[in-house]
Amino acid sequence: MSEVRTLWWGMRARPAIGASGKLPRRAIIGRSAVAVSLLVLLGVAKLLVSHLVVAPVTMSPPDYVIAAGLDIGAAPDDAGMQEMATYFRVVALINLASPNVVEQATAASLHQNYLYLPVAPGASPSLAQLRVMAGFIRTNTAHGGSVFVYDEIGGGRAVATAAMLLLLRGETWPKVTAQLTKADLQTLNAGQLVSIDQLSSALHGPGSRSPANPYTAARIDRW
Repeated sequence: MSEVRTLWWGMRARPAIGASGKLPRRAIIGRSAVAVSLLVLLGVAKLLVSHLVVAPVTMSPPDYVIAAGLDIGAAPDDAGMQEMATYFRVVALINLASPNVVEQATAASLHQNYLYLPVAPGASPSLAQLRVMAGFIRTNTAHGGSVFVYDEIGGGRAVATAAMLLLLRGETWPKVTAQLTKADLQTLNAGQLVSIDQLSSALHGPGSRSPANPYTAARIDRW
């Protein structure tokens, strides 16, 4: 029987493949173009997926979040700063320890504000330093971000500073201690506890504004 058939409306149908059994050149070119396009699309998709893969989070908010807008801890490395910026909305850092140019550069690349305000090991921040930090935190948390306060190990300096900042914000000492862990409180030395008590007395204790108290001029400074 002939490969050419007559359809019921009288037109003649031609087979898709010629007598040689090969596709016409035009069809081959068209199919090749489609195949190449699919390969290109698959390659682009694979590239996009590789860029969208997110590294596992190694930090945990409860480990360093003290209060809304205030986090404390040890000096972060580049990966830690990246995670804080990406996952925990840390928009600024306060370094109480040694100056670190690399940290400043990393913070700048992550669009994090950076404040270097050194506090001696085992000491507490002065009233002037607390006021600077309160203003810095207030500015940087206005839109819901957090500020990370740290020293080398996340020890007494960072804990004392956080506690005093919370007192300066208007919180009472019992409420402050409720936001700190037992391990945090154990990092405070006798001198730091005295400083915290002096600030608390100046802020909340009537008649306690004595010249001997270095925080006697303290006033509530909400942030």
